[in-house]
Amino acid sequence: MALGRACLVLMTALCLAGLMPADAKNKPSASSAAKPAATATPAPTGTGGGLDFADQKSGTPLEIYADQGLELSQDAKSVIARVNAKAIRGRVTVLSDVLTAFYRDKQPVAAAQQPSTAASAATNPPPPPPSPPPSSPSSKPGKGKSGEASEGGTEVWRVEAEGHVAITTQTQTAYGDHADYNIDDAVVKITGKDLKLLTPTDVVTARDSLEYWERPQQAVARGNAVAVRGEKRIQADTLVADFAQNADKQMAMQRAHAYDHVILTTAREVVTGDRGEYNVETGIVTLTGSVKITRDENQLDGGYAVVNLNTGISRIYPAAPGSAEKADQRVKGLFMPQKRQPGSQGAGASSDPSPGTP
Repeated sequence: MALGRACLVLMTALCLAGLMPADAKNKPSASSAAKPAATATPAPTGTGGGLDFADQKSGTPLEIYADQGLELSQDAKSVIARVNAKAIRGRVTVLSDVLTAFYRDKQPVAAAQQPSTAASAATNPPPPPPSPPPSSPSSKPGKGKSGEASEGGTEVWRVEAEGHVAITTQTQTAYGDHADYNIDDAVVKITGKDLKLLTPTDVVTARDSLEYWERPQQAVARGNAVAVRGEKRIQADTLVADFAQNADKQMAMQRAHAYDHVILTTAREVVTGDRGEYNVETGIVTLTGSVKITRDENQLDGGYAVVNLNTGISRIYPAAPGSAEKADQRVKGLFMPQKRQPGSQGAGASSDPSPGTP
């Protein structure tokens, strides 16, 4: 049983992941003979570390495991793994109850299109992945779109995971009920309950969906999105988190971009606004649009605020620098007097302040 399972995995890695040309399947090269094809290529020092499942497709095989074996459908061009399914490519492992990998004839290399900024990722999510066009009977082997020469063989272009989904690397883990990995777009979308992305320093949660955009190294949380680091918490309808390697070569959040109903919570105050930008390295948060800063019972209102989470100093302004807001717009502050505790004035003294006492 173990040998049969290993053979299925090896067959899937070689023939279905599209990492072996068609004319080489029965003719191993000297390099492939010296090194097992299913061995993952180690990550270059100082690079990667995110959920980079798609960007490793060149030269890195896809290994698929399951307790109940693998189901291969040539008509649907898919491989289905059931019960404790696992897919491994390079540094990334996908775990789920059922896992389906879709493959196709290898396509010519083309630059994938996807937003390169956090703002475009939040406002222009990728469309659902289209089904690959059926192969034309008249098409010649070894030809791709527009007659371009292809490498031959097949390639996995999409992976779906269903039930108890966990996507893990050495420094990041994402959880959900369903995951759709579009390898062409290098985007994974996770949906379901208790959506969560964990790193050694940060926790990102969402109600509607979690997305990870590999090329810009961004996580997009939609619906009551929350990012937490220690006592610092930022919440919004949509959060876009920029990730990069820190000094310890661990993936950590560098910046967070918050959109709509933004709430920043610290140990001392709560700040709300329409848009927010959080620089994690400097601890500076800027908020715009109907900004309110609440500390104890005191409140400041304005159109633009700068909050330094490291020093605890917050500044509020009528409008953001260079904005087209009205020049006569003003800030407003409401400061409540401190309540004196009963007995603080000595025996027989009234606990209520006398008229005119602040």
